[in-house]
Amino acid sequence: KNGRETAGSCCCHGSCRLLMEAKTRKAAEDEVTACDGISEAASFEDEEPLLQNNKEAALKAVRKNGYSLGFVSRQLQNDLEVVLAAVQQNGLALEKASPALRNDKEVVLAAVTRSPWALEFASQEMQDDRDVVVAACLKDGNALQFASEELRRNSELLIDLAARHAECLKWAGQELMYSKRFWVQVVKRDGRALRYAPPVFHKDRDVAIFALRKYGLVLSCLSEELRDDERVVKAAVARHGAALQFASLRLRRTKEIVMEAVLQNASSLRYAAPEYRLDPEAMAAHGFSEDRAKGK
Repeated sequence: KNGRETAGSCCCHGSCRLLMEAKTRKAAEDEVTACDGISEAASFEDEEPLLQNNKEAALKAVRKNGYSLGFVSRQLQNDLEVVLAAVQQNGLALEKASPALRNDKEVVLAAVTRSPWALEFASQEMQDDRDVVVAACLKDGNALQFASEELRRNSELLIDLAARHAECLKWAGQELMYSKRFWVQVVKRDGRALRYAPPVFHKDRDVAIFALRKYGLVLSCLSEELRDDERVVKAAVARHGAALQFASLRLRRTKEIVMEAVLQNASSLRYAAPEYRLDPEAMAAHGFSEDRAKGK
């Protein structure tokens, strides 16, 4: 499941690149932390076999480091109290629990609440459990990649989750991923979600306008053709004047578009064609917009 490819793609303006870089750094830090945790837990492996089967010793170890669950006896890996203590300390310890406890809803919920990606190690039944999947995705939308195919095809579920963590949309089932109706419903709630739609919807005028009415800056994700479409750009700058920076040069020279943007946000004047920076009407709109922002 880790290798699933996604049709959705994030727009490539600066803020998205910074976000991706930050997530990459965080993932690297988490990997180092995980490796350190495993090394520390491995010290329990060197203990005498009798100690590894000692419940009291095991509880003490897993409460300190959940990864220690990998080094206790199989009998204790099937002990509810021990496993719960382990996953509450580190949800990813679920990988070392017995198959029976990886199918236990209480255990799995505790694991994904602590570490949402622990969903990967849950049983297929738990990966198809809506409560479990929602609990994981509310912590990290990317955990949806480990949910069952059926849940990833559930439009109602994905629309609700996307309102909180839009990145879950990258893992939508193929049927939803290419459904115009689905994307219209999604962007009506959060226009930024269009970033995760397949490129075909970055060219779709209807979907774009619904998204822009919620979040004008998503204009940056749209095709060149739509960024040169007067109706599309007007919808963008009416919501966020700064979206003018992503419009075509032709529309940044169009007075009606420039005035709409400046009235919405005075600072948008800097994105207009140079000739507007000294235009009397544009300057008047700029002043009016600034005064309104200051509450005058």
